[in-house]
Amino acid sequence: MNDRAMNIKMPSELYEKLQEEAKRKNISLASLVRMICSEYFDQ
Repeated sequence: MNDRAMNIKMPSELYEKLQEEAKRKNISLASLVRMICSEYFDQ
């Protein structure tokens, strides 16, 4: 269940890379971060 929110700070360069990848995959930035975390933790 999606019941938690998180705000984080990161370097601008990393943020821009994430935005570019999300745009390339045609998904939201939040979806990309969730996907990365899920793959990292094998869930």
